[in-house]
Amino acid sequence: MNLIGYFIVTIGIVNVVRMLIYLLSSDIYFIKESFRKQNDKQRRAYRPSITVVVPAHNEGSIIIPTMESLQASNYPKSKMKIVVVDDGSTDNTAQLVKNYVRKLQRSGQPYFATKVVRQPNHGKAEALNNGMRNYADTTLVMCLDADSLVDKEMIKNSAAYFRDRKVAALASNVNIMEDGSLLSLVQRFEYLISYHMKKAQTTLNIEYIIGGIGSVFRRTVLKKVDFYDTNTMTEDIDLTMKIIAQGNKKFRVVYAADALTYTEAVHTFNSLIKQRFRWKYGRMQTFLKNPRIFFNIDKKYSKQLTWAMLPFAVLQELLFLVEPVVITYLIYIAIHYRDTSTMLIAMTIITSYISLNVWSTLHLSRREKVRLTLLAPPMYFLMYMMSIVEYAALIQALIRLPKLKQSISGEKTTWKSPERITEFQGANS
Repeated sequence: MNLIGYFIVTIGIVNVVRMLIYLLSSDIYFIKESFRKQNDKQRRAYRPSITVVVPAHNEGSIIIPTMESLQASNYPKSKMKIVVVDDGSTDNTAQLVKNYVRKLQRSGQPYFATKVVRQPNHGKAEALNNGMRNYADTTLVMCLDADSLVDKEMIKNSAAYFRDRKVAALASNVNIMEDGSLLSLVQRFEYLISYHMKKAQTTLNIEYIIGGIGSVFRRTVLKKVDFYDTNTMTEDIDLTMKIIAQGNKKFRVVYAADALTYTEAVHTFNSLIKQRFRWKYGRMQTFLKNPRIFFNIDKKYSKQLTWAMLPFAVLQELLFLVEPVVITYLIYIAIHYRDTSTMLIAMTIITSYISLNVWSTLHLSRREKVRLTLLAPPMYFLMYMMSIVEYAALIQALIRLPKLKQSISGEKTTWKSPERITEFQGANS
């Protein structure tokens, strides 16, 4: 076996071990949460006040279903309010929401108090900060993208975690809504697997990303870290790192598997590459702003975060650069030696891993689990679509790497609305 072969085998073993650790830790998460739900009656009954901040920019085609999902929430009407921050939209986003609120008022049915705030276009982070600083006086604050839906139990389930005073922030269980396209199906599998991994990250206390969709924060912690910064592409990762920089033993950031949210898939390869570039470059910006957390031996940090998770996140991107070489080598071996066993073994491992993730996902119906399991084998090959996207995004990020320090020198980031389908296709079962 040559050097490339040894390299591939080593990486394969590392990935298999990593998958086993994640699967085991995910099971521990499930056991612990099941025990708490059965025995902690006070937690189940915990209903702190909460403000849901919805930043919006040209979301007229999609915002009303988002509002309807919030209004359908199973949470005390006196304990929750909604603030929609229209960030300089050039369409009728704000007016649509106002009309919707008037319709609720005329209906005579109970509804959550809803306020529409308009501001000049300053970007998503500024819109969130405006809503949090000036209109949220509650114990908790939730951020919800205007193209997303919440399950009716989502807010109630999320709030329960904050009975633990160490919990500072919470990530929801984000699910992709299929639109019938192959690209949306692949993204659904990707999200299902990655969010299942978050169970393990919470168990091991190595979570460092609280995404923007359905994220919930303790307001006192937000004030302590001075809310969102406006100089990175990924304000959600940046805020999470600001929180754990205070010490991830004191301020835990956790994942809530029972806090279900749903969002649209990205519909084109170009848009997907732009999204992943933003994620990668934004994470680079955040890491550059927080170098002292890496390999930090302070007792306020868990060593598995500072010495394993964060450095491995950087290493993964570096290793991803050689993935085309690895794939080319495997294809060469299969053709030259007429041996497909290596690829079949890899396909079997990945298919099994995907299937285990599917069947351990509690909110899916049995019928949906069967469907996704049958799609697992071809997903081994279809996932290479995402590899191409990720690789293109990584190359773009590396090209802009020399300007990384300059990119966080104080400029404000803004946003552009992605392409939308005409209406939500409905949340998956």
